[in-house]
Amino acid sequence: MMRTKERVGLAVRSEESGEILTESFEVAPPKGRWATWPLMRGVIALRAAAITAQKSMTMSERLRWGEEDEDEAFEPPKILILLGALLGAGLQIAAFRIGPVVIAKEAGLTGAAFIVADAALRLLLLLGVLWLVSLLPPFRRILAYHGAEHKAIAAYEGKGSVAGGVAAGFTRFHPRCGTSFLVVSAVVSIAVYGAVLALTGVFTYFALIATRLLGAPVVTAIAFEFQRQAAKRADGPLRFLSWPGLAAQRLTTAEPRPDELEVSAAALRVALGVEEPTGDLASVRAAERSTTAEAVPPMIDPQPTRG
Repeated sequence: MMRTKERVGLAVRSEESGEILTESFEVAPPKGRWATWPLMRGVIALRAAAITAQKSMTMSERLRWGEEDEDEAFEPPKILILLGALLGAGLQIAAFRIGPVVIAKEAGLTGAAFIVADAALRLLLLLGVLWLVSLLPPFRRILAYHGAEHKAIAAYEGKGSVAGGVAAGFTRFHPRCGTSFLVVSAVVSIAVYGAVLALTGVFTYFALIATRLLGAPVVTAIAFEFQRQAAKRADGPLRFLSWPGLAAQRLTTAEPRPDELEVSAAALRVALGVEEPTGDLASVRAAERSTTAEAVPPMIDPQPTRG
């Protein structure tokens, strides 16, 4: 899945024929000046991403299994969707919000040591889950498609190309990836939650957990702005700001194969509304034979975003 400011492009490989099938839908950018304000735009962007992802998943499954009519596709009852969302949110809060607080507090840590340990535990838990997932064979292909999406965007930003063959020679690590955002969020949380603790001095379980829940949008907003600036400077003197997030992407991406690059390039072309180049698969293989190092592409704006 690829997204520009106004369109989402989807591409899947049919289970029956192996053909790449594409589809797209329009997205309406948030209206109003407040939607472009710093700190506000991060929360809005994540909300829009969640809505887009849900719609994209439904459409991609319909394409993948060859269901011609969207009305014919199986859709679980809304109550089950709601219960699933609540269960997922509950597990996320218990594991990543409450768990680190309990562990750090029961370890007898206080002050700055507690804040740093809380953030470090949250990040290590996240990376540990991602590492375990990356070891499971069914998820390896998902990680490869993730890497293919990054390569396709890098080729477009670096050379204006929408061909999978060109994308093969670019890096699978991208500073605007959601993995980088999660790493940045953990770092930002140290400053935000540390400031709250220093100002209030309240160290009860209730206050600590309430701070993590109520302060999550604040951390998200600040982390979004920080990553946005780091991504714009990914090739300059401040490129070291992107290194932690790029390193974490080794767990969430894998080197794609030519057929996976084909799919990612197709999704990008649909999102941009451009024509398909010829000889794509052959150029992928030629590029893979001739490429000895990954190139880091320059950043441009506006740009498609990885889905």
